Amino acid sequence: MGIRLLRRFRSPVRAAAALVLAGGLWAVPAPAGAGTAAAEQEPGVTLRVFDVQVPLNELCTLKPGQTPNVDKLMPTINWTSAADFGFEDHFVAQALGNLNISQSGSYAFRLTSDDGSRLTIDNSVVINHDGLHGPTPKEGTATLAAGLHPLRIDHFERTGGQQITLEWKTPGSSSFTVVPNSALSTDAGVVRVTAPGRKECEGVTDSPGDGLPLTGVHPGFTLTNLRPAGFQPKVTGMDWLADGRLVISTWGGNDQSGTSQAGEVYILTNTGGATGPGSVTTKKIAGNLKEPMGLKVVDGVVHVSEKQRLTRLVDTNGDEVADRYDTVATWPYGGNFHEFAFGLLYQAPYFYVNLSVSINYGGATTNPQPAPNRGTTIRVHRDTGAVSYVAGGLRTPHGIGWGPEDGIFVTDNQGGWLPSSKLLHIKQDRFFNHYMNPAGPFDAKPVTPPVLWMPQNEIANSPSAPLLMPTGVYAGQLLIGDVTYGGLQRAFLEKVNGEYQGALFRLTQGLEAGVSEVHLGPDGAIYLGGLGADGNWGQEGKLRYGLQKLSPNGTAVFDIRAMRATATGFDLEYTQPLSNQTAADLAARYKVRQWRYVPTADYGGPKVDEETLTVTSAVLSADRKTVSLAVAGRKAGHVVHVRSPRPFSSETGQSLWSTEAWYTLNAIPGTPPPGAGNLALNRPAVADSSCDTSEGPAKAVNGSVSGGNSDKWCSKGATKYLQIDLGANHNVNRFVVKHAGAGGESTDWNTRDFTIATSVDGTTWSTRATVTGNTASTTTHTIAAVAARHVRLNITAPTSTTDPAARIYEFEVYGAG
Repeated sequence: MGIRLLRRFRSPVRAAAALVLAGGLWAVPAPAGAGTAAAEQEPGVTLRVFDVQVPLNELCTLKPGQTPNVDKLMPTINWTSAADFGFEDHFVAQALGNLNISQSGSYAFRLTSDDGSRLTIDNSVVINHDGLHGPTPKEGTATLAAGLHPLRIDHFERTGGQQITLEWKTPGSSSFTVVPNSALSTDAGVVRVTAPGRKECEGVTDSPGDGLPLTGVHPGFTLTNLRPAGFQPKVTGMDWLADGRLVISTWGGNDQSGTSQAGEVYILTNTGGATGPGSVTTKKIAGNLKEPMGLKVVDGVVHVSEKQRLTRLVDTNGDEVADRYDTVATWPYGGNFHEFAFGLLYQAPYFYVNLSVSINYGGATTNPQPAPNRGTTIRVHRDTGAVSYVAGGLRTPHGIGWGPEDGIFVTDNQGGWLPSSKLLHIKQDRFFNHYMNPAGPFDAKPVTPPVLWMPQNEIANSPSAPLLMPTGVYAGQLLIGDVTYGGLQRAFLEKVNGEYQGALFRLTQGLEAGVSEVHLGPDGAIYLGGLGADGNWGQEGKLRYGLQKLSPNGTAVFDIRAMRATATGFDLEYTQPLSNQTAADLAARYKVRQWRYVPTADYGGPKVDEETLTVTSAVLSADRKTVSLAVAGRKAGHVVHVRSPRPFSSETGQSLWSTEAWYTLNAIPGTPPPGAGNLALNRPAVADSSCDTSEGPAKAVNGSVSGGNSDKWCSKGATKYLQIDLGANHNVNRFVVKHAGAGGESTDWNTRDFTIATSVDGTTWSTRATVTGNTASTTTHTIAAVAARHVRLNITAPTSTTDPAARIYEFEVYGAG
């Protein structure tokens, strides 16, 4: 999510890490309907609250027969505080009663809630306001006869503020007001029984590591605390001196002023091997640093990346304390609280740093940016301080680390142009889809897709440093920290069509704080730096500082080691052979879903085109450690989620540590690489108008010309155009237009005069081809490759006759590869 410290900011993306259930809440006997006898009534409504103690993402169905934690009479439905509900977070609430209607007619209702809610009147849904969101209103109408009408509001609260407010606009009224006490009633004289304790939703088979985040430490590692008493570092950087002592930097920030200058650097002794807090000592060697977010020791000298510069700490008298803070390099900085310099990598003679963009309070990208060329990975020459730009289109690139083949891999956090967090492979001149004003140095480049999408709240939230594991069961894989989701996740990567893609798995939780730094120590342990701040940047229920390490202990753990894409599905490799019980009816043990993401300028974004896929077969290898799944309906450019719910055991009886994998299927093995096919195929298309509803713009990108006269886009508008959104920037170099004759109509109706234009943002257009006097049924237009996301066909003369209709059977766009 990035660093947002004061106000909560919600994403609409649902998370399987919470209880994702369909349907309504626990049903209680409904009050009588209009015109029927009702129990004795008293003014007001009943509020019931159930303490579910888990982070819901949508309304759930409570198990029947549970006694509420709160049951009380309320005068109206206008509840805006924890005092009203009796709980701060993680609860389900119900408003139950009747509407007393004195005048028949159409009533407008407005339901404001934080988080999701649903209004039902007469057992019919009037307003569905489900999902994660702040206190936003939604409206609906109902035609009501005079009399009593059963009313019910179902509501859930995850975290942050809480609210249910019901307003109405009666017949003849011009404004909304809170539904008054005189129009509400509930059963009188009832005994309001309550009981403490956790309440549960129906259908909850999820458990830690199987539909929910892990809660404990991976059994293959031993956790060691490294903080001496009273030492509370918010760790932002980590490296080692030649003698094995650990050096860390601390953030020193805790607000949105952007003016904090309290970062520090410490040397710690006795962190290696068998140790503990009582053995570790600390020595402060630097202070007054401007929110450093990276540290690297080069030739015994400590370097830190502050917000505005790369700083070399110079000890002139041999006491290890910095006497000079030399500036190696500076970079654009506008004073915004979110303009961090994340790092720090070094490969002689260059340092590598990620620069995050300026954002507004609440998370929106600042427009315009106060400083140019942010949202980039930069290279800094150690000796000259020269800064060069490597890649761009980043937002909050918190994590940077070395990956396979000595590549640089970066994690970027959800926000504008990032519907979910992601892992990226940095290469020169790449652009990763976060646009800015003014434009960054790579905004005109084609969009490079992420190596991994990291589905928000399911397995990531604020991903941080990636670490390449050199040895062990997970050798060659990346371990990725997360400040808000917490713990470590694990990424298996493989190359398809020459580019990395792969699967994301859970690895461990059970740490003292959300994880900002992940490094491999000289002793082979994984060192973890903790970080957080007030608000929503930090793991729930954890410290906002931390320093621990995970040491491999040799314990064998049953886990999914790898997930590889195949031409027909996936191969899942396990660390241990499967049991006979698990191998029986193997295909039925897997549940598969897929979806894609569509980046927009809005903060975050939903899953798009989510669908369930069918496992048509599952074949177990001879050693019983690999399952080859055949999965029907996979699509390139989608995230595929595979889950094998427990019970799922190895031949030794171990239960599967984590049952889920999220594979980013940028390309399917054996299929042409992106750019080889029609980029416009089935992409969103809009037009000035359509001759008929059956001849809309989608017909021009459906890949067919053989469906008859209606298998085309047709327009008689005064200004005729067809515009296609390719979904991301591509290097395009060829367009094919199939006119009336290609669909079997008169060639006299082939488009006579037209232009083809491209744009990277849908606003600024450049004409790439101009045609006059055309008579051909199919025209091909080849150009020098240009970056384009949007392509537009502008028609000035639709036919060679007086017929006014433009007829386009297909508009195809091809890339340079």
